[in-house]
Amino acid sequence: MTDKRIYLKEWRKAAHKTQAQVVAALEAMEDPNLPTTEASLSRLENGKQPYSERVLLALADIYGCEPWELIGRNPRKEGQVIDMVRHLNEREQEKVRAYIEGMRAGGGSAA
Repeated sequence: MTDKRIYLKEWRKAAHKTQAQVVAALEAMEDPNLPTTEASLSRLENGKQPYSERVLLALADIYGCEPWELIGRNPRKEGQVIDMVRHLNEREQEKVRAYIEGMRAGGGSAA
C-alpha cells in the first residue's frame, strides 16, 4: 500500500460511472488480477487494499485517463486545462507551453 493520495473514486465519479459499471467493465477484460466485486473496488478506492500497475492500467482505460493521473491528479480540482492541452497536437502544446512560460515570467501575456 502507499501513503500517496489516490483518486480512484474521484476519477470514477468524473467518468459518471457506478461501481457496478466499473466492475462489469473489469470483468469483461477477463483478467483474474482485476477486482471482480464492488466491495473489492471500494477497498481499492478507499486505500484499504493495495493497487497494482495492472489495476491502474485497466481503470485508466475505463475512465479515459492516464494511469499516473489516478494516483497523482484529482480530476475535480485540476482537470480542465490539463484535459484541453492533452488533446492538442505537439505544435499546439508547444504554443501553450510558451504562453504559460511568458505568463510565469511576469509578462501576463505571451502575445
